[in-house]
Amino acid sequence: MYTKVESRFWQDEKMRTISDDARYLMLYFLTSPHRNIMGFYFLPTPYACFDLGWDEKRFQKGLEELLQTGRVKYDACTHVVLVQNYLKHNPLENPNQVKSAIERLEEMPQTPLFQDFLAVVEQCKKTFIQPLRERLRERLRQPVTVTVTGAVTGDINTHICASACADARDSESNGDFGDERAAGQDPDGSVEAEQVTATSGEQRAKTSKPRPPFKSKKQESLFDQFWQAYPKKKAKGQAERAWAKLQPDEQLVETMLTAIERAKKSEEWRKENGRYIPYPATWLNGKRWEDEYMSSGGGYREYRDEWGID
Repeated sequence: MYTKVESRFWQDEKMRTISDDARYLMLYFLTSPHRNIMGFYFLPTPYACFDLGWDEKRFQKGLEELLQTGRVKYDACTHVVLVQNYLKHNPLENPNQVKSAIERLEEMPQTPLFQDFLAVVEQCKKTFIQPLRERLRERLRQPVTVTVTGAVTGDINTHICASACADARDSESNGDFGDERAAGQDPDGSVEAEQVTATSGEQRAKTSKPRPPFKSKKQESLFDQFWQAYPKKKAKGQAERAWAKLQPDEQLVETMLTAIERAKKSEEWRKENGRYIPYPATWLNGKRWEDEYMSSGGGYREYRDEWGID
C-alpha cells in the first residue's frame, strides 16, 4: 500500500514549528506498516516504539506536540490513531476501496475517535462513500457509558480518554464493562458544553452484553485488538472460542501483540505470501507467542526491552 505525502509537508506552518522528533513521528503515522486505507487505525505504543527505536517517553513527547497541531488524534485507551488529513491526500477512489475501509472499520475497537473520523468522511461528497458513512453512524449509536460535562478544549484525547478509562475501571470493579464513547466532539477537537448521562449498571448489563463466546466486554475488546493485529484473518469463530478459553489478561495480550509484530518480520511468515502463517486459533492454542522465529536475514532474532518481553 502506498501513501501520498505532499512535498509541501516541509513548508507546512505547523510542521515547521514542531521538533524534529514530532515531524519524524508525523511521517511515521503517514507511512506506518500498521496503517490502513483510511489513515484511522490501531497502533499500540509498543508497536510504534519498536518500529521507531524510541522509548515511551520520547514517543509521548512527540505525540503531545502533534496533538497540539491538530494533525493527528490518538486515543490511548483503545490505541487508535487518526491522521486528520489522510483521506484528503489519499482519497477512497471506488466502491471496492470503500468496502475494504468498512472491513477495516469492523476490526477496530470502539473509540471516541469514530465521531472525528465521521466528520472527515462527511467532507467527501462522492456517492460511493455513503456505505462508510452509514456504518460509522451505526457504530456511534452504540450505548454511551461516559459522562462528559462542561467545555473541554486543548488536548481532547487526553481528557476524554482519561475519563473513559476511569469509567471503565469503575465498571469492571462493579462487575460491569461497557463500551466507551464520548459525544459532542466537533471536527476541530473541542467538546461542547453537553451532558451525556451514563446508563446505570443494570441498563449497561442489558444493552452492552459481550458477544458469544466472551464472558465480559473487556475480553471481547482484547480479542478485537488481537484480531486487528493478526495477519491471517481466518476461522474467526474458532479463534474467539480459543480466546474465551484462554482469557488472557492485558499484560499477556501486550506480549502477544509484540510477538505477532516480531513474527511478521520472520522468514517463516514472509515466505510465499504468508502461506505458513498459522490460523489464529492454532496460534492461540499452541501458545505460539512463546515461539522463536528465524529472521528474514537469517539467525534468530531476540527482542528484549523495557516492555518486559523475553
